[in-house]
Formats: sequence, structure tokens, C-alpha cells
Amino acid sequence: MIKYVCRRCGYEEEAERWLWKCPKCGSPLSVEGDIGEKKVTLGEGNTPLVRLFGMGESVRFKLDYLNPTGSFKDRGTSVALSEALKRSIGCVVEDSSGNAGISVAAYSAASGIWATIVVPKDAPEGKKKLIKALGADLVEAEDRQSATSKAMELEAKGCAYVGHQWNPWFIRGVEGIADEITKNLGRVPEAVIFPTSSGTLLLGLYYGFKKLDKMPRLFAVQASGFSPLYESIHGKSNLPESSVADALRVQNPPRLEEMKEAVLKSKGDALVVSDKEIISALSKLLKAGALVEPSSAAALAGYYKLLESKQIDKGSEVVVILTGSGLKYSDVLSSLS
Repeated sequence: MIKYVCRRCGYEEEAERWLWKCPKCGSPLSVEGDIGEKKVTLGEGNTPLVRLFGMGESVRFKLDYLNPTGSFKDRGTSVALSEALKRSIGCVVEDSSGNAGISVAAYSAASGIWATIVVPKDAPEGKKKLIKALGADLVEAEDRQSATSKAMELEAKGCAYVGHQWNPWFIRGVEGIADEITKNLGRVPEAVIFPTSSGTLLLGLYYGFKKLDKMPRLFAVQASGFSPLYESIHGKSNLPESSVADALRVQNPPRLEEMKEAVLKSKGDALVVSDKEIISALSKLLKAGALVEPSSAAALAGYYKLLESKQIDKGSEVVVILTGSGLKYSDVLSSLS
């Protein structure tokens, strides 16, 4: 049986209707049980795990920016849209800084579902153009938080909300990356390092590795000024607000307590990196042939910070996840050359 479960109040029900929050207490839901085959796919997953020149023999990079729409978000979108289609949902709405919006627009087009994507007005123009090119309605909001509020308003007018911050099906889709890393490597690595904002990748990794009965240390890297997970563990960060990590701009993730549990129970940590550190890491990745967006480079910046603090050793077997494609950022990347 597939069921919705609220980890906060204990509410449960069979997953026959579309839910994205607990009807009893309003908290995020989880989905438990075997969800079976996907109905909507563009070939997501099974991305390469490689070494990159000059980065060291013990570090491998999971190239998840090579998913169909250039983002790891395709993993979760495929499952979320598959479940929407199973319930004969014909209209969805998503709030996004860009990557999830592009993903939902593409998978909606592939499934014949109408999509409305709400983005902050300062989202990258290239991402907004891609959303519109894929046939979705684009709505702009004042900022990232306002985009979430606006999407929920639109849901009340008749569309199903598939926002990746809340949607429990989305996280189930991301869980598969843990199994892939383990199969690619032949074992569970000592540590996995990745960018974090709303927490979907962190929680997908955590629940995915739990099913494998061996947990690597999970290190969630946040951008300065957008680091609620870091601050919930370590206190206030005084670094200035990031202007380059647009994909990591979530201030109030609804699953913050779950996120905190994931890093602490894995004996990992949350850390915050500055724009200077992100740009330096991005330059190194580009020179190694990895065409990623700035927010992805936060993961490598985090790796260097962990080495400096001696939280991990240089010889530790580490996987760094690169989450988004730099092809959406040609103007930004050209300025770094």
C-alpha cells in the first residue's frame, strides 16, 4: 500500500488523492510504499560519476546537470508529474527560481498537462525564456517567497500544486540518486557534498541511503544570506547575501527540521559559502571541463572548506554532486573567462 504520512502529527491515509501537505496539521507529507513505474519520463537519471582533472583521485563528481533539462530536479519532476497524470490532473502550478520551473514545464509538455510557473522577477532571463519556450505560462512575483505564495493562490483556482519544496512525490523521485552513486562507485562513499536550498536533494539522498542500510556523511552547502539550515545548527551567519547563487535562494524551507535531522544523523554538517568562494570554485570546474551553473559550484566550494576545517581528509572517498547546467548562464560564464 502507498500512503501519505505526516512525520509531525502522525496522520496517515492511502495515497489515492492529490495531497502536498497534511490535512490535519498543515505540515509537509512523506510518501511510503512502492510507487511503481513512472508514466512520464524524458530519460532522467543514470548520470555519470567521474573524476575531474586537477581535483584529486579520491573525489568523484556526479554530473547531475546532464539530466534532460539540465538539472537534478528532473528526477523529482518525473515522479511528481507521473503521479499527477495517474490522478487525471490536467493543470499544475510550480514556484521556482528557475531550474524546477524549466523541469516542470518540460515534463508537463511531455505529459499533456498544462503548467503555470511562478518565478521571482529577478530570475535569470535565460531560464524564464526556456520556461516560456516549453509552453508553460510564466508568472513573475516580487521575490522567491512571494513566488511560493502566488503559486499557492493559483492552486486555489483549480490547478494542482507540485512545488518541489513541499511535494512528497518529488523527494521520492530524488531518492534514486543514492542507489546510482552506490552502483557507480561499487560501494557507499565516505561523504557526499551538494548544494542545498529547499532540501529536496538532501532528503532524497538521506532517505535513499537509509534504504541501502549504510549512510555516508551528508554535507549540505548553502549560499551566504540563504542559509537557514546552517543557522539552525550553528547560529547566525554574517556573510553578505549571495548575488550569484540564484538557484539556492530559499529562506524558509518547509522541511527544515527534516533537513537538520538528515545532516546530523548522517554525522555530516551544513555549511555556508560566499560568492567569492563560489566563483573561485566555478572557475576551477570550468577549467576542468564541467559546464555548470554558479549554484552547482557551491558544492566544490564546500568541499574545499571542509578540507580546510579538517572535517574531511584529503584522501577521503567523496562524491560531489553538480546539480545544474551552465548552458543557462552563458553571459555570466563568459565574464569569468
